[in-house]
Amino acid sequence: MKRSLDVAAVIAMVTCGGTAQAQETLTFPSPDTARLAREVPDLLQVSGVPGLSMAVVRAGQVVWSGAFGTVNDSAKRPLDAGTVFEAASLSKPVFAYLVLRLADRRELDLDRPLLDMLEYPRLAQDPRARNITARTVLSHATGLPNWGGDTLRLRFAPGTDYGYSGEGFLFLQKALERVTGRPLDALAEREVFRPLGMRRSSFVWQKRFAGDGAWATDWLWRVAPVNRYADGNAAASLVTTAEDYVRFVAAVLTGRGLSPGMWKAFLTPVRETDPGIHIGLGIRLEDGLSGRRFFHSGSNGRRFTCYMAGDLETGVGMVFFTNTYGGTSLVRPLASRVFGDAHPSRHWDWFDQPDDPRRLAVRSVQRAAVDGGAAAARERLRSVQASPATRLSFEDVVELGAFFSGRGLDPLAVEVLRATVAEAPDSATARIALGRALESAGDLEAAIASYQRASTLDGGSGEAGRHLRWAEERKAARARRVTIPNEVLASYAGEYRERTVVLRDGRLHYGGGADPESPMVPMGADLFELERDPDVRVRFLGDGKRPAAELVAIYRDGSVDRWSRAR
Repeated sequence: MKRSLDVAAVIAMVTCGGTAQAQETLTFPSPDTARLAREVPDLLQVSGVPGLSMAVVRAGQVVWSGAFGTVNDSAKRPLDAGTVFEAASLSKPVFAYLVLRLADRRELDLDRPLLDMLEYPRLAQDPRARNITARTVLSHATGLPNWGGDTLRLRFAPGTDYGYSGEGFLFLQKALERVTGRPLDALAEREVFRPLGMRRSSFVWQKRFAGDGAWATDWLWRVAPVNRYADGNAAASLVTTAEDYVRFVAAVLTGRGLSPGMWKAFLTPVRETDPGIHIGLGIRLEDGLSGRRFFHSGSNGRRFTCYMAGDLETGVGMVFFTNTYGGTSLVRPLASRVFGDAHPSRHWDWFDQPDDPRRLAVRSVQRAAVDGGAAAARERLRSVQASPATRLSFEDVVELGAFFSGRGLDPLAVEVLRATVAEAPDSATARIALGRALESAGDLEAAIASYQRASTLDGGSGEAGRHLRWAEERKAARARRVTIPNEVLASYAGEYRERTVVLRDGRLHYGGGADPESPMVPMGADLFELERDPDVRVRFLGDGKRPAAELVAIYRDGSVDRWSRAR
């Protein structure tokens, strides 16, 4: 506890220009864990969250943990303390701690260009990439996008601005793996998991987790299992439990495993990202009446959501994981019970409240669509929009249109989004959403027209252009008949790390990870579209005679994944 108070004083002097300022004496209640245990079930009921696992730490010790709800939205099997969740972007602070441990031992220079450690062809075209270092990665100052394709383009010169980037963490990961000769998960086991007693944590899936993984309910209310990552990703692939992760939170609160200087660097602001909120080295920071707090949230593909925070003045910290896309609506009610209502964090306002009337209204329309189909959803939406208390925003309606399309209610999606475009004819966002719905409904000509109009309105952002090209390529492919010999199809079938391609009844089928299997529609000799997910195309690299060596997944947003053949 003493060390937590010391670092808070040091950081206060840093942020006040080196002068310690007297503060009003504040009192802090102990975390109200009895209230948590009593009220969490009701919060889950109101929020629609199927399951939650949470843990609280104080003075370096775990003082409470609880598991509530079920493993998924339909199964009756309850969560328990051993249930493994995807940590999503909560992976980043753990990786940052690993990096700082290596820097502490001078096995890594935080200011050495990463390109001195690793050739990175994805950045070969931009000479500014030579200024990317571990420090710019951890402070999200690389200029890299969050995620990108084969060729990465910097949005600004490294070190000059803030831009949240998973790609930066992946670049740093690859550089560390090269210079240390160890894969990410082995480094994490040595530097983080074993020293902190995190026995049920890994950056890749472990067989010992089988049977204990949570299932997530995504934004379309579809249920899928935890991703079984075959390759570690420093930005997103950590799987863990609440009791494990809170041990990491305790280490951050006390400085365990880091020298005092490196601990201070970890928790010192690098750049303000929002009023009163900063990024440190891989972790977010906020100063308030109670002193400095660190925090981070996570969401993987709008499926698993999670949050962690710690208060350096009180030595109190927390983490929770949920198995649904809307779990961060619980940030304020849960954090306020841990840190006290009297000392709120301004970043809590970033997240919806579980009982927000607008949010409940959106959920009620979604529930009507899932349970009763288009007619029930249409009637419920009409009722919601008739009341000033629940009338949805433009963004909510656009999101509902996408939800309807995703649930196979394409005519309803087109109907709702046409009305939205009529109300906001100069909105590129609305016209893109309408184009997506029209594509899903099979009206490519109308979709292309909607994208063309959006491209004149989107201010050069390029999003409408990407959708337009995607739709035009689909139209061109459908205009010609593509016939592929069976022996060529057979050369494409096989296992590509976590992806599997099967030849069945003369058609290729694609599956793997948390995705359902999908038939593949040929667009060319080696290019296919997924019938069940037309936002994904697959290209095989090979000569059509020998088994293909590599599978390339191409996404509508421009990003690309590559998987080499396993067998």
